[in-house]
Amino acid sequence: MDNADSHGLAPNMNSSLFAAIITSLKDMQLDTANGTTITGLHVFMQDRFDGLKPYCHRREVAEVANLTAFLFHYYGPDDQGSEEHVHISIIAKIIFTIIFVLVACVGIVGNLLTALVIYKTSLLHSHTNYFLANLALSDLCLIVVGVPFDLIHLWMNSQPPPIPGYCSFMSTAISLFTFASILTIVSLTVERYVAIVYPFSHRSIVDRKRVMILIYSIWLIAFFPSLYIGMQFKRVVPDFCGYNRELGIARGSCDYVTITLSEISVSTTVHTPVGTTNSDSSQFQYHVSSATGTYTVHMKSSNSAPPSQQAQKMVIRMLVIVTSVFFICYLPYHIERMIVQHTKRQCDNSTLCLLLYPITGLLQYVSAMLNPIFYNLLSTRFRMAFNNLIKDFISKSDKEYSTLARL
Repeated sequence: MDNADSHGLAPNMNSSLFAAIITSLKDMQLDTANGTTITGLHVFMQDRFDGLKPYCHRREVAEVANLTAFLFHYYGPDDQGSEEHVHISIIAKIIFTIIFVLVACVGIVGNLLTALVIYKTSLLHSHTNYFLANLALSDLCLIVVGVPFDLIHLWMNSQPPPIPGYCSFMSTAISLFTFASILTIVSLTVERYVAIVYPFSHRSIVDRKRVMILIYSIWLIAFFPSLYIGMQFKRVVPDFCGYNRELGIARGSCDYVTITLSEISVSTTVHTPVGTTNSDSSQFQYHVSSATGTYTVHMKSSNSAPPSQQAQKMVIRMLVIVTSVFFICYLPYHIERMIVQHTKRQCDNSTLCLLLYPITGLLQYVSAMLNPIFYNLLSTRFRMAFNNLIKDFISKSDKEYSTLARL
């Protein structure tokens, strides 16, 4: 046992578990490359945990890895090997923090103004804008919850605060707001599809009450997969085999498995209805032109098109841009997460891989930040409503200041 202690197992650990590990290593029979059989304890004496890693597919080795992770977690050092993990430099952390804060400020103000503008402007009370207000709300919540989470992850070197349920709660919240954004874009796409392909029955099928019910349903539907993902998102400690072990709240990092593929699949489905809607929009305008014979010559001129068609084109253009930016910003995030899942130990010792985490995470909030900017660039009504809201706010502030000055 003294030899085992000197090779990486601390002597002051829990004696019963320590003895169980030594006994398991002694009883373990492992085949070598030259066809001989040696004990697990002999392999451990020679190469420590690195010698046991090739045998992690065996149940008894995985059990030893689990027990060893438990002992090191509660009674020993944080790492189980000789590797030293690299960390992001302080300068890089400061730069990332400044960028995160700037994106968060712009995103919070923009999405908050979007929701207020739609709420206070009666001309913007349309089905499309109800969905945009819901998208602004989900983006706002994502920024408010997600940015602090990523900054804590950045500055604490992936070690979350020792708060019970922290990992599960944050994962559930972030997943909820992300899924709500995805489902809102999908719902808006379907609504526009019905409006363009079935214009005469659209008003009877889609009314304000049904739109509001659909928006409430979006949050309810998004909650259940988010809760499931959150329950899988725990504070874990990897053993020397690379398996994540949920051992407690004192050490470890938040980790998950299932969120990546589910969000990628949902995000990908958004593009199919958007592309179909855009195509059907052109076909519908062509049929109208052919049937009437009046607009055929001017069909390609947006200036001569009826206001309703111009509004439809603007909405489709906005929808395509928002969806494309959403997909482009989220794709690197999910690719990076899958790379980490398959190359966990290599990533922990790669500065480039560590930098990819905040970079790809930042892109999520860039997508949420850009949406209000797109609304203002593409919609004249939005620009006017934004300007009026800001002017009203400034004028009220001036009046209150002058009133206080008189007092």
